[in-house]
Amino acid sequence: MSTIITLLTDFGTEDTYAGVMKGVIASLCPDARVIDLTHEVPPQDIATGAFLLDVSVDYFPEGTIHVAVVDPGVGTARKPVALRTAKAFFVGADNGIFTLVLQRQKLLQAVCLDNPQYHLPHPSATFHGRDIFAPVAAYLARGTPLEYLGTPLTRLQRLPLPRIRVDWQGIRATVVHIDRFGNAITNLTRADYEAWCVRWDVKEPVVEVVKGGMWLPICRTYSDVSHGQPLALFGSSERLEVAVNRGNAAQVLSLRRGDAVRVLRRESTSPPRVQRTLNLR
Repeated sequence: MSTIITLLTDFGTEDTYAGVMKGVIASLCPDARVIDLTHEVPPQDIATGAFLLDVSVDYFPEGTIHVAVVDPGVGTARKPVALRTAKAFFVGADNGIFTLVLQRQKLLQAVCLDNPQYHLPHPSATFHGRDIFAPVAAYLARGTPLEYLGTPLTRLQRLPLPRIRVDWQGIRATVVHIDRFGNAITNLTRADYEAWCVRWDVKEPVVEVVKGGMWLPICRTYSDVSHGQPLALFGSSERLEVAVNRGNAAQVLSLRRGDAVRVLRRESTSPPRVQRTLNLR
């Protein structure tokens, strides 16, 4: 069975950068199966790259090699690294892009990719995706032990991430990603939400979009509200998101990454407020 290598980058598809990385992998390990996670991470947006990687990796077989290249510091003192967890390998820059993954998967081994034997000759200072990360992924797919690739690391860079805040009245979450449909996805997982409901015996919570003061029901699907109306739900990432049925919540509600969203127990709201109806015609 061939090893899977995934690619996540901010290269886009107008240029040949992503394709050239695939060419390097095919040259060094023709049997590897390469899957594009995305090449549309916003340029230099490490936090979005970290989020998209984290919500994707659980759907791949054990031993998959994930290459993540969102690397505004390419060619500087930041380290190129390869990591091993109990489930997968990760290759990329030590700039925090693996922060979210490493919150859920235990790090077993990490190396700085400083052994040039496993790079292309004469690496460019501006394209480590081609010259270091792609060949390293190919050698890992061929069975090269991680320790051959460089010197051990004991510390990795981590992103400063927002955390949820919880008390008996509610949960304060933060929008961490806006997807292409305009859904505003927060850092509140379904597991943390359900644990709060159980601990505080919450029966009918509501979601407050702090910007604008709108209160929304927590629904199961987008179509649980009328066309053009806002709602909250746990989407495919198992995180709470604010959406508009057949609309763009980021545009309609002026939401951005970093905005606050609160889940509140209905009985703690005084005076009660209701969802505002939007006229989108």
